[in-house]
Amino acid sequence: MNRQTLFLGAIIAAVICIALGIYYAIPGIYHVLTFSTTHPPKDIQPTHIALFVILAVICVIAALVTRPKSNANSNNSFR
Repeated sequence: MNRQTLFLGAIIAAVICIALGIYYAIPGIYHVLTFSTTHPPKDIQPTHIALFVILAVICVIAALVTRPKSNANSNNSFR
């Protein structure tokens, strides 16, 4: 697996995590995968929001670490 594939995968995973974090932040709709008795399924789920925000940050860091190198020769081709 090359660096560009890992980079794009990390970006896609970060976008999905951000979307899921927003989904669990919307009150009034049924949130799947909620098993807590302190927060009913139609309330805001702060633990899920924190989880998905942390996962999004980890994915962004992974994308920054695995970003493809720029081609330095492309700047010298016009000289």
